[in-house]
Amino acid sequence: MARRYKKTSFAGNLFWALMITLFIISFAVVFVLYFRPMYYLDIRLLKLDAVSGVSASAIRSDYDSIISYLCFWNRGPLELTTFAMSEHGRIHFADCKRIFDIVQILCIVTGIITLVSYFIHRHGGNSRYLRMAGILTIGIPSVLGALTFWKWEAVFEIFHKVLFRNDYWLFDAAQDPIILVLPDAFFFQCALVIFAIILLGGLICIVRAYSRRRRVRAWRSARR
Repeated sequence: MARRYKKTSFAGNLFWALMITLFIISFAVVFVLYFRPMYYLDIRLLKLDAVSGVSASAIRSDYDSIISYLCFWNRGPLELTTFAMSEHGRIHFADCKRIFDIVQILCIVTGIITLVSYFIHRHGGNSRYLRMAGILTIGIPSVLGALTFWKWEAVFEIFHKVLFRNDYWLFDAAQDPIILVLPDAFFFQCALVIFAIILLGGLICIVRAYSRRRRVRAWRSARR
């Protein structure tokens, strides 16, 4: 067999592992952001029309407007058809957009780097960076997931205090009734789906690392 497997440095493996980990995490967030059917289902399951006094179609329309606003290529203002919005509410959504813009750009950049890593390593026997990526990808959400299940409300509050420089995320339903159709239960569900996707990505990395390691062992055995 003419193929040769070369060892790569720890720094190189760590770089590829971090890029893959960041891609999986950012992809999970972006996927949930754009996966509108999950919210459409919650409108019925959580009875958001009854809670808010607004029809399901109107809720869906304004939710679509929010998601379109959060797309990183959208530079227009947020306009809701049914729900009124205070100045503090607008500032908070603008803060959210800045965060989601960063996550979406990160997803694209690390996605390209991950694709590059695939073409660089696809014929090689390096499994270390995949194993490292799998451990990082599974380890991070496992810790966060345990905290989330333990005290969701506390984690939710800390999350907002870390990411936002103000308390405008504490919506007053009288001024920003949109909060009535964006309950904690929905965000908790989003967190669960994000964690599930991240864990799946980590498992795929570990399985690929194991498969590649077996290939290297078979190659070395054939050379003996």
